[in-house]
Amino acid sequence: MAARFRLGPWAAGVGWVGLAACQPQPAAQQGAPALARVVPKARVLEDLVLFQRIKEAAHAGIYKYRSKAQMDSAFAAARAQATDGMTVIDVYRLVVGITNFEGSLHNDTALPAAVRAEMHAAPAFFPYPVKLVAGQLLLNTARGPLPLGALIASINGIPARRLVRELGRYYTTDGLNTTGKTVGLAADFPEYYRLEYGPQAAFVVRYTVPGRPGTLAQTMPAVPYRAYEQAFAARHSKPFDDAFFNDAPRKYTFRLLPNRPAAVLTVNTFDIGEAGTAGHRRYAAFLDSCFGLLRQTPAITDLLVDVRANGGGDDNNDMHTFAYLAHAPFRENKGATVSFRQVPCRRYLSFEKNTAERATAVREIAGLLRTDFAGGPNGQLHQTARSNPVFQPRPNRFRGRLYLLISPRLASAGSMFAAMVRGRTAATVIGEETMGGYYGHTGHGELAYTLPNTGIQTSFYWVDLQQDVPPRAGQPFGRGVLPDYPVAQSRADFLANRDPQLAFALKLMAARAAGAAPTRGPRIGAPKH
Repeated sequence: MAARFRLGPWAAGVGWVGLAACQPQPAAQQGAPALARVVPKARVLEDLVLFQRIKEAAHAGIYKYRSKAQMDSAFAAARAQATDGMTVIDVYRLVVGITNFEGSLHNDTALPAAVRAEMHAAPAFFPYPVKLVAGQLLLNTARGPLPLGALIASINGIPARRLVRELGRYYTTDGLNTTGKTVGLAADFPEYYRLEYGPQAAFVVRYTVPGRPGTLAQTMPAVPYRAYEQAFAARHSKPFDDAFFNDAPRKYTFRLLPNRPAAVLTVNTFDIGEAGTAGHRRYAAFLDSCFGLLRQTPAITDLLVDVRANGGGDDNNDMHTFAYLAHAPFRENKGATVSFRQVPCRRYLSFEKNTAERATAVREIAGLLRTDFAGGPNGQLHQTARSNPVFQPRPNRFRGRLYLLISPRLASAGSMFAAMVRGRTAATVIGEETMGGYYGHTGHGELAYTLPNTGIQTSFYWVDLQQDVPPRAGQPFGRGVLPDYPVAQSRADFLANRDPQLAFALKLMAARAAGAAPTRGPRIGAPKH
């Protein structure tokens, strides 16, 4: 078993319809505008109580970062906010607040398809993409009425810092991580704004431009979401960050650096195919040829592994890759647990009224529980040793100086791989904190449920994983993988679409190859002994 692919912003959260599109809509919604439909307070409370019951019964990671008392308090606070005048979006905000507080990057919440379609059709959205750069909210287009890179101070009177804090909850990350939320904001800021503050006819943007005195203001009309999507597709930063939001032209590449004793391995995704598939076999052959070349060329002393766009993928591709970097045998997990022996609340699973389809899914999960898990002393199911095998370092593993580039986009199997490299090798890690946790996450199979009175879908992965990594002094629990050398874009880098992380890595590699001392940062997070 391995961690699964973390959906990108266009597919995650409210942007992901998934099986909810197949779920019949609540009867009260028939014949009324979906956005305007009011859900009686009693029905809201029924959905919130069911939501808590589902999470407690099915999600093994519900108390990974929060205590039971804290989660009980969060559920109770949501119920206390229920009123008779709530729309589906009002209830959606309550559910999102709980899932964000819980802290799991695989938590997703989806609106009913009809609600989302009506919402997107109306001209109620901020028209242009933005991006958080060096802690500042910047306009990410050269085609708008504001200058490219304008520093947004407020929108409709709401300060930028508050916008970032309040809208970040719509994009889930592991534990206490916040860097990953910038990925969601960069893609879906207008949708999050609409959900949090309601539809807008226009947006008054107050902003500053370096080198120009004072705060300026510009009013922009709202647009339908499709118009925003077109603006996002033409965003200024696309040459730098396209692989964060779309499939990269190549899933993996390898190149030798000219006139340097170094090579670069880029793995943009582990969504390549599970063990035994043609995709996995091609990737395995690719890795073996790359590391065979490195083994046969001792003059190549440095290897840079770039996984900044890697949101996860299929079984064992992460572990298979790490085997070429590992110094000693390793497992995928220290342990893994499941909180149920049979799939709970089956009648609310997000399937069409197709009992055969639902039965097949439940049967597959039951088979996995039988083969990969066994009962433990606390009543939970624990992963068996047989399903958590020991991996051996590859004979042609790399033995030189290792460098790793990471980013906030790294999640699921991508961040698990980064955690293994960070914790189990002497690699120098460069970039920004990952959205996926260092010590663990919830992964593997997905469960999706539809709350019957509102049609809101909640989905999550149901195995709580403790990754096979050592404790590190500079690696707090609840955080993503932290770099040795924090490097991020500046506003000048953003304007020029420069890659400061790659530039810094190449400079550091050259300095070390020449015997010079490192030029930036202290190295952080040494292993505990």
